[in-house]
Amino acid sequence: MKSKNYTLIGLLGALVAFGPLSIDMYLSSLPQMSVDLASSAQQIQKTITVFLVGFSIGMLFYGPLSDIYGRKKILIIGISIYIFASIGCTLSESVEQLTLFRFLQALGGASASVISRALVKDLFEQNHIPKVLSLMHIITMIATLIAPTLGGLLTQYFGWNAIFKLLSLFSASILLGVFLSIPNEFPKNSRPHFIKNYIAVIKDSRAWSFIFALSGTFAGMFAYITASSFIFVDQIGFSQLQYAFLFGFNITGIIIFTILNTYFLRKYSSYKLLKAFTLVACISGFYLLLISLLNFHHPFYLIIGLLMFVGVTGAIGANAIANLLNIFSQAAGTVSGLAVSFQFGFGALASYFTVLLYRPDSSLAMTLIMAICGFISFLSLRINKQLKNYL
Repeated sequence: MKSKNYTLIGLLGALVAFGPLSIDMYLSSLPQMSVDLASSAQQIQKTITVFLVGFSIGMLFYGPLSDIYGRKKILIIGISIYIFASIGCTLSESVEQLTLFRFLQALGGASASVISRALVKDLFEQNHIPKVLSLMHIITMIATLIAPTLGGLLTQYFGWNAIFKLLSLFSASILLGVFLSIPNEFPKNSRPHFIKNYIAVIKDSRAWSFIFALSGTFAGMFAYITASSFIFVDQIGFSQLQYAFLFGFNITGIIIFTILNTYFLRKYSSYKLLKAFTLVACISGFYLLLISLLNFHHPFYLIIGLLMFVGVTGAIGANAIANLLNIFSQAAGTVSGLAVSFQFGFGALASYFTVLLYRPDSSLAMTLIMAICGFISFLSLRINKQLKNYL
């Protein structure tokens, strides 16, 4: 690919990073935010759930709207909402205000996540799409790798509000990149009504297999994101900086598995690789559940299982989206929106049930949800008869 394409991939990767950065950068600061805003751990954890709900809702609309009115216009509107809400988060003086602005932030940020994936279909040839999506994910994960440590340092020296100030500046710079780099319009054969596109996707069982494969492991990862800071900081005794490094360790795992995915794409189809990686997620999920049930307290056992489960999420996401875009090439925005909406919707459910079941002396709530989610991801690709002869 040309160097210009790699610059564009960098911008698309930054757009995908809106969601992860909006969560990962403030994870290590959750206990401190709970103190500063005079709220419980559960109330602060719910700001993650609310963000996921807002993200999920936003994607249902941005995808089809971008199919009808063009990617760039809708993307500019969404990022502008995100900037406004990030400033609101900075100025929040109560957990209720923070929760409201986090919801608005998610509604805006959803545009970046879904439209960036649809742009891949518009701008790149079909045989390049799996590789482009993998490269985008690597870029996103590198940013995510830095985010918890940066968030911890910002909180330590400037307070947690500085995290949202930085997110405001980041999103403003990406908005400028969109103005300068994204074409105003793409040639379309027609502008179908988005309801027809949704019906076509919803009626195809193959779509649901890939959506559940994508959403299952993503939901399991959000069970980890929701509970891990309290498990490792409050239960095990890690410092905020140690937790940030641990989080970075898992992100490094995502990068490594995604790089391996780009290598194996030379030899195997993205569908076969997707099946292999969902198997890894399923095994890792049940391993984590087992060590919780057996009360293995040493953090090493937990860290290894988390590395394997979280590590394959990037490769699963890239391969699942690539297959969906291949099947529904004429409704890229709609299918991307539906898939990523379910992805974050499942994440919100996993986050909610993790909070509901969480106990301050156990990791069982997190590992139980992760095991269930890994199994759903694994099973979704193996019970659909229409996929038996697929690729």
